[in-house]
Amino acid sequence: MSRLVILETTRLLRFARHGRLLPWLGPALRGLAGGRLRASACVLPVIEQIGARKYCAGCLHMAGCSYGETYEPDPAPGLHLAMGWENTARPLVVAPAFPLPDTAEPGMAVQVNIVFIGRAAAGHVDKVWEALRIGGADAAIGLGDDHVLFDIESNPDPVLPEEVQLPFDASKDDSWAPLVRVELSSPLFVNEAGPNGRKRAVLDPTFGQLVRAGLRVLGPLHKLYAEPLPDHVFGYVKTAAETVPTIHAAFHEFRQSKWSHRSKDKFEMRGAIGWAEYGPVPGWLLPWLTWAGRVHVGTHRITGAGGWRVLA
Repeated sequence: MSRLVILETTRLLRFARHGRLLPWLGPALRGLAGGRLRASACVLPVIEQIGARKYCAGCLHMAGCSYGETYEPDPAPGLHLAMGWENTARPLVVAPAFPLPDTAEPGMAVQVNIVFIGRAAAGHVDKVWEALRIGGADAAIGLGDDHVLFDIESNPDPVLPEEVQLPFDASKDDSWAPLVRVELSSPLFVNEAGPNGRKRAVLDPTFGQLVRAGLRVLGPLHKLYAEPLPDHVFGYVKTAAETVPTIHAAFHEFRQSKWSHRSKDKFEMRGAIGWAEYGPVPGWLLPWLTWAGRVHVGTHRITGAGGWRVLA
């Protein structure tokens, strides 16, 4: 297998109807596109889609399916994943600009990024964007209770896939960055065990916590869609990242309710937004931090959470 392929695509979403919005629109947009994509791609009878085949795992029609290979791909035969990895490493991330205003107005435009990870997912770019366009143009669907409608404006600039390149040997780069600024581009939902052993939200992430969150995604993504990363590199990277101190942090808490159309569950999400400066940082660690932000990390990464920009 080859290196992990990432294809980042960008379009403008232009609203056509007045209506209420949420600051973070990723869950709504991903769900809207997914519903339209599955409706057009799935060849099974609808009674099976809403019953025994509510989820795609093990479907005999997976190969070449635009929905299955982007939203719910099966791991390769014989590949065993740790508990939860199949959800952590989905190959499609829908990441709208954040935060959005409370209300959409006709003519207002926002940027939306969709990241395709792996060669199979990257082969369905046009179908995923078309599914989102159809959802936004359907007066019976749209966004939210107000059925906010929108257009998707194409991007004429060609976009080429990139290969993720991560250094495994610090001896090949002895440079240091005295200060590295990390700006969250969306809410970060990362949980870690507290002193009592119970999971709690990380609201003031250290450099080490950001890199560890990245390892928990980059590892499965490589194992599923490219050449697996060497086992020894995880402890090596984590240990180095833990030594990087925080110079200054300006994070604050973010909360938003989420409702799942498929599971019918409603819950409140609690995470962090803001920025921090860390340093000094070993130069060879910067690609690990940068790529983690580009593929997104943490809970709800597939809806655009856990993204960041790195300024060094």
